[in-house]
Amino acid sequence: MKKSPLFFTALLCICLADQGSSAEPARTGNSTITSFGADWLIKKDGSFWIWDYNQSVPTQIPELTGTTISYPGGFAVKSDGSLAAWNNDYYVPEVSITPVSGPRTIADVHIRDQTLITDKEGTVYSKVRSTDNGLQGELTFVPLEGIDNVADIDGYWERRDDLLYYRHIFLKKDGTVWSDDAYMQTFKPIAGLSNIIRVSENFALQADGTVWTWDKGFNGDPPPAGLISGPYAPLSGSQIRLIRHNQRSGLAIDNKARLWFWGGALTGDADSWIYKQQPEPVLITSITDIEDAFVVDQSLIVLTKDRKVYETALTSDMMPAKPKFKLLAEGVTTIQNAGRHMIMQKTDGSLWGWGINKNAELGYGDYELMHETPVPVQNPIAVSLNGINVPLTSGVITRGGQNFVPLRSLFGRLGADVTFDGSAKLAVIKRAGAGASLPPLSITIHAVTGATKLNGQAVGLAQAPFNVNGTLYLPLRFISEQLGASVEWLPQEERIAITMQ
Repeated sequence: MKKSPLFFTALLCICLADQGSSAEPARTGNSTITSFGADWLIKKDGSFWIWDYNQSVPTQIPELTGTTISYPGGFAVKSDGSLAAWNNDYYVPEVSITPVSGPRTIADVHIRDQTLITDKEGTVYSKVRSTDNGLQGELTFVPLEGIDNVADIDGYWERRDDLLYYRHIFLKKDGTVWSDDAYMQTFKPIAGLSNIIRVSENFALQADGTVWTWDKGFNGDPPPAGLISGPYAPLSGSQIRLIRHNQRSGLAIDNKARLWFWGGALTGDADSWIYKQQPEPVLITSITDIEDAFVVDQSLIVLTKDRKVYETALTSDMMPAKPKFKLLAEGVTTIQNAGRHMIMQKTDGSLWGWGINKNAELGYGDYELMHETPVPVQNPIAVSLNGINVPLTSGVITRGGQNFVPLRSLFGRLGADVTFDGSAKLAVIKRAGAGASLPPLSITIHAVTGATKLNGQAVGLAQAPFNVNGTLYLPLRFISEQLGASVEWLPQEERIAITMQ
């Protein structure tokens, strides 16, 4: 049964992002990125890259080369039509890849109480629990009976007395909206809705700009005949073109490019936030010409038509009509909102992150809790040895114009013996002698201070080695060349080519 005690409301209301599966391609030929999400990107060469958790910067996943698009939950579609799911977490450094069976295409993925996939024909698939299908190493999806011709899926937690039930909402291709019974057993149309072009929780946008809504709280069971909608009176006549709702806060943009806000604003302090409801939409007048808007963590983010991104905090008793906005970035073409952080692409094709970063969500190469100023996502840099791609457990980090790689990722392939002395906090890279041209070699790096010695003599580096969340990063060029390799930077490919005889 899909229900939860009401006192878990704070936990359950942590919303996921209202985001698309991918962003528009980069607008400039100088960028190697063809598409991206909040934690992944695809390059022109077909390589697929992810970040967050153990991968603090974009890290290539060779098994997913040829991926054409990725969706929430790590679902990827490859150029041969096959589907796979990728997963990374804090507990293991490796990224797991699992085949997906069932749907042949993906149009949308909805992950809340269950994982649902909609294919391009409008069929909805639900994931079979691993304990039910008896299969290992595969994610199996089966068609969901009773609902079809679906264009989009959303949902919300519905209160029934003191319990919460997750209700799925289905926008059909014919413009009608259906809901399940919170058990995925029966499906009924929501009365009053037609010609709907967008749904967001218990709100629906009609093609003529009218916003509709319906109850999501009941004393006892909901009406047996199904949900009944009605026009959302506070926005009547406003000619809305976009709506978003994320459990607590609602946003609407009208055909005059104006922004409306309603719902929850935060009061109190960080240790005891309280959401204060603002049921009547307020027209924001301190910013105009709105292209898009999102709630990201505890902030309202606005993208204007002149490609500027602004932020104002949702930490006041009520949202005023003229909140003070701070300029975050300019020249932004696309934003991918992940709920607590966002990734932006600029007109030059570069990616920038803003927001919560405790799990390296911004791809910047650190684990600072929050970045209040946008930071660049590290470039997706590949490494090859004698023309063969070298997979890394975590990607290349560039600091001070130098490229660094994880301790154990590469140098063993160059004939070195790589060890780590935990008590002394020393990484040791040794090479046995091989004649006069390759004498014995020893490089030591202190994991805390970055102090580096070559054959016992201190070496001054422009940028010292460093530690990121327990992973020691070493200077790629310096160590590779000491081991007898040649290193070439290929900027058009964003690739470091190492040659070793």
